[in-house]
Amino acid sequence: MAEMNVTAAGTRNRYLTHYVPPVLSLLLGLVVWEIVGRLRFSDIVAPLTDTMVAWWKLIGTGELLANLKISLLNFAIGFLLAVVTGIVLGALMGRFRTVQQLCELWINLGNSAPMLAFIPLLIILFGLGDTTRIFVVYTFAFWVIVVNTFVGTRYINPDLMEMAGSFGASERQMFWKIMLPGALPMIMAGLQLGVGRAVKGMINGEMLITIVGLGAMIRIYGGGFNGSHLFAVVITIVAVAIILSVLIQILHRRLAHWDR
Repeated sequence: MAEMNVTAAGTRNRYLTHYVPPVLSLLLGLVVWEIVGRLRFSDIVAPLTDTMVAWWKLIGTGELLANLKISLLNFAIGFLLAVVTGIVLGALMGRFRTVQQLCELWINLGNSAPMLAFIPLLIILFGLGDTTRIFVVYTFAFWVIVVNTFVGTRYINPDLMEMAGSFGASERQMFWKIMLPGALPMIMAGLQLGVGRAVKGMINGEMLITIVGLGAMIRIYGGGFNGSHLFAVVITIVAVAIILSVLIQILHRRLAHWDR
């Protein structure tokens, strides 16, 4: 009985330590936002309460949800392409030295280049439309996923690969049974970094290429100095990024339950 009480107390303390500081930090930030908005240091910084009223109005008119749907569709396609191709290429680079030597320079160049520099090239290749916005999302997320997957697979214990090969395991079996599970924590970390970058790419593409989706709302309300509506859209974008990040964390815990 005493051991159960100790265990329950330890679990409760872990939850308090894990969740209470972020919640308090968030609440403090919201209070500061309301105070700064009420003091009217800037006309563009609307109080939190005014922002939430504007957010509810945008929900009621359907404008926010309609544009959110457009943005998320392009985001989903671009990010899924980045995940598939990034994991495959990163795994090939980690497994085969020749692939690494061929691709590593270009991966490093792409990862260090400013992402906005790719937008004119994508416009030339695909024109002004959904395809370009999808590839902007793809470009923002792809590089970090490749790098993390490569690092995860490159430093798997070679003795495990050698042992599997000595028992007649095929390349496919070694990938699914050894490489992918061993690299999974780094891959999931890459996905979590990539999803934040992909959201940035989604908004940049909508603001700079064709004025649609949430990016269009930012340009319209920002250009009109409508602070409450502008921050309502920003809150929506941040909420989307946080929800996607949490979903990846949940997926990480389910797929790599041994990793703590």
